[in-house]
Amino acid sequence: MAPLDLAALAAIVLIGLPHGALDGAIAIHLGFTRKILHFIWFLALYIAMAGVVVAAWLLAPTACLLGFLIISMLHFGAGDARHGTGWLRSAEILAHGGLVIVGISQMHHVEVDVIFGYLTGRDTALLWQGIDVLTLIVGMAVVVCLAQALWHRRWRGTAFELGALAVLFALTPPLVGFAVYFCCVHSARHVYGIVNSLRREISRFSLLNQAAAFSVASWVAGGAAILWFADMSNPEPFVLRVVFIGLAALTVPHMILVDGFFRRSGRTLKRQFISR
Repeated sequence: MAPLDLAALAAIVLIGLPHGALDGAIAIHLGFTRKILHFIWFLALYIAMAGVVVAAWLLAPTACLLGFLIISMLHFGAGDARHGTGWLRSAEILAHGGLVIVGISQMHHVEVDVIFGYLTGRDTALLWQGIDVLTLIVGMAVVVCLAQALWHRRWRGTAFELGALAVLFALTPPLVGFAVYFCCVHSARHVYGIVNSLRREISRFSLLNQAAAFSVASWVAGGAAILWFADMSNPEPFVLRVVFIGLAALTVPHMILVDGFFRRSGRTLKRQFISR
């Protein structure tokens, strides 16, 4: 693995991964952990869901990888979408998130296919068929966003961001482009949004402590898996599997908490405020 790719993986793990470590604070905000027993149940359920994802991946890696790509696309897009409502919001989500997933995959087909091979241990033809279908859908969504930018000034920032990311992904290796987006765009926006939303309820010191605890636990688990199971004569495939299967395992409960509960709670509060 090239030094730049190693640096990208390190950034994903050390800088990008901790943004999900704020899930404990989100659970407190939502009232899921008012009692210590509730907090234990929350942790147990979170870990159990992650474990189910890992087990499912080991049984059906191709299907799970395609599913991971789809939910990542939706999660990234939901975090980046700013202007649309209704079907336009859906188009904005698909354009933003899809550019990251299918954009990088199609721009660097050969390199990404090697990574997919490591992650599945199987032929990737069926996986690419799914990605090709997603590419058509994402392409139409991007066209919708660009058309909106021609008629509405507030969409021009969206068009500029999509263009800038497309250039970034085209000019950098796939792991590097993804790491830059994951750390500097997705994670940065998520952390800013969470801290800004919870600052009146939870101190920054408490947020930092919780994020550090969850991050260290994830790093220790991943490091232990590599030390115990990796073939140290050729650790690259296993390291990639640990990083991305680990991301998939954590993304599922993270996405349910953030997109299923936290963002909805924000919209509900906004509607209540407007109705008054």
